[in-house]
Amino acid sequence: MTSHYFIATMRPISEFHDEENNAPFISGEAYKEELPFTMPYVYEVGGDDIEFISFLDDFMQLGDVVEQYIYEEGRNGIALSENFPEEARTINLLNKTYKDQFGEYQLDSKKWKEDLSRRTIASKRSITTFMKN
Repeated sequence: MTSHYFIATMRPISEFHDEENNAPFISGEAYKEELPFTMPYVYEVGGDDIEFISFLDDFMQLGDVVEQYIYEEGRNGIALSENFPEEARTINLLNKTYKDQFGEYQLDSKKWKEDLSRRTIASKRSITTFMKN
């Protein structure tokens, strides 16, 4: 089984498109048709949760939205992931809130990245939406 962590953005990630790309991203275009994203730019991401959260906090501008999804492949490339929208998560990086099917939670304003990294951020069962508004 292979797991791929993908994000979709409203605008391109400039670091990815630089010739001296040192960012932990590769193109996700090969999987685009199989992913339940609504955004046009798709990237496969690596790194740990705090590094990813820090990147998003720096990259995202007021009003931006980024979607994240884990795509799992089994033998012969058969998808093991399914999208259950009722399990979706919404994370607001401006207000420092985390919302899932059980409720909305306020993250600690001083250590919100650590708080968030201890929660389930990405899933193979639903899209996680990051927003900054």
